[in-house]
This record gives sequence, C-alpha cells and structure tokens, in this order.
Amino acid sequence: MTLDVMSQLEKKAKNCPKKVLFPEAQNPIILKAAKKALDNKIAFPILVGSPTKIHEASNEADIDINDMTIISNDDEGLIGKLAEEFYIENQIFSVKKLNRVLKNPLYFAAMMLHRGQADAMVAGIDNTTADVILASQVIVGLQKGISVPSSIFLMNIPSFEGSEGNLIVLADGGVCENPNPSELADISITTAQTTEALLGWEPRVALLSYSTKGSVESDATKKVIDALNFAKERQPNLLIDGELQLDAAIVPEIATKKVGLDSPVAGKANILIVPDLNVGNILYKGIQRFAKADAYGPFLQGFAKTVSDLSRGSSVDDVYGVIIMAVVRAKSL
Repeated sequence: MTLDVMSQLEKKAKNCPKKVLFPEAQNPIILKAAKKALDNKIAFPILVGSPTKIHEASNEADIDINDMTIISNDDEGLIGKLAEEFYIENQIFSVKKLNRVLKNPLYFAAMMLHRGQADAMVAGIDNTTADVILASQVIVGLQKGISVPSSIFLMNIPSFEGSEGNLIVLADGGVCENPNPSELADISITTAQTTEALLGWEPRVALLSYSTKGSVESDATKKVIDALNFAKERQPNLLIDGELQLDAAIVPEIATKKVGLDSPVAGKANILIVPDLNVGNILYKGIQRFAKADAYGPFLQGFAKTVSDLSRGSSVDDVYGVIIMAVVRAKSL
C-alpha cells in the first residue's frame, strides 16, 4: 500500500458503495461531505431528521440533495411501531422511553441501522462521542462475543519504516478508559478484525507495556499478560504477543535481543494495543505532533453494525475520510 492510504481506501469504497445514515443532516459540513461521497460514488447518503429543516439547511448552504434519501423521524405512528417491536426484542428501555428517545435523530438513525435499512452510520459533529456510543450500544448493540466498544487510529508516520511501511494501527486512544484484561482482549480482537477489513493486512498484534516478557512483575504487567491469554483463548489463530515494550514490538533488532526469534509479532507488529486510554491518547497525539504524522480516527469498532464517530471540529474532508472508512468496514459486517 502506498503512503496515500486514504486514496487506496477510496478505491475500495468505490468498489462497494454502501448506504450511510447521517443523523446530523442539518449541519452544512455533513451535507457537503455526503454530497461529495454521493458524487464520487462511494456511498448512498440517507439524511435523517425533519425534511423541512434539512431542505432549509441545504438551500442555505447551496447544496443539491435531490438525489439523497431523507427519512423523517417525525412520524409518531412509525416511532410507536419501532418502539413496540424493539421492546419485544430487547426490553432495554420501556416503550414510553423508546417513544421519547426515537424522536432524537441520532437514536432514530441507530434504529434504522439496527433494522438493516442501512449499512453504516456517521455522527458526532453535533453530538458528543459519548452520545454516539450510548445510542449505538443501546440500539445497535455490540458485536457477538465482544463486551466493550473501542476505537482505532490509523497512523501514517513519515519518519517510520515498519512492517507496513509508514502505517501502523493504534488502539484504544479514544473510548475505553481503563479496560480490564478481558476487555483488553476484546479490543485486541476487534482491532485485528477492523484492520484486516480496512487495510487487508494480516494482523500482528502487540500488547504494549513498560515491560517485555516478564522483565518487570506488577499488577500493570499482569493485566497485559492476562489479556494476552484471554485473546489467545478466544482467537487461537490470531497473531498476538505481549507484554512488549514499544521498541520490542516494532524494531526487529531489539525484538531479537529482548524476545528472541519465536514471537510471530515482536519486531514486526502492525497493531499496537495500549493498556488504557491515558496511554493511547498521549501516544497518538505524541506521534502526531512530534513526528508530524497523520492520525486517521478515532474510528469506532465493536458494534454489531458499522458506526463512525466524528470530531465536532471536523472539516468536510475529515468527514469524507470517515465516510470512506465506514463504507469499507461495512463490507465485512
């Protein structure tokens, strides 16, 4: 894969365009990105909300949305039907509460995704990450066998030459604050699945620590070792190793010295799993700033269907990039 990873992903998306829900369809940045995705034939946008207000927003921004589908969440009869059916299926919320929350376009779009009326949802420019995750976790649900949502960053680091060139995947730098060993194993597994679906790599997962293979014994290193064992039990064929210091994970010479030749991952990891959100957030921002790297993400994962989060400061190009990644990921969910 060349350095221009987004161009490569865009080509993949054009080969399998998907229906993408936008519950923040009154935002001009969303409308412009959705229009770009439609014009470039990577997605079929579905705008969710009040048709009147969406048309007003598109007219004000001078964006032609005539070829986009609009789904109104104002139909109380439809909302009542969806609430009854979902309650029978899940009984997470009362019917009364479901009737109320489905009037929120974010929850309504999540319900459309849950019901298979679209392939992915992109939100977060007007809603917080916590809002997007909560709506998705409650309505869409988690992937079978996965206990926690998480996120990845795809790092494009000009000064780095690893097993996948300048690219490496980092998780979790955006969602799960302090995963226990079982949750850390789930993050490792979902990150491997996401990476393979997006990039076509054979995942090689390194569980990072300040220790390599027992050089230090502590509760912190035990957490990583336990996560490794859980992951191996759940996915015996996954190439995963830990606990590994960062240099032992990505530098072959150091891996040979510290780990030896038996590890399928050490020295050639293409996925880095950090022990908690503190480490993940600091690491991705440190790489981004010190190495002048591109950080694509956070890209949500772990849900039964593809859900993508946006920064509330996203540009049109940022949103378009997330749409591309969502379309490619949706192909395998």
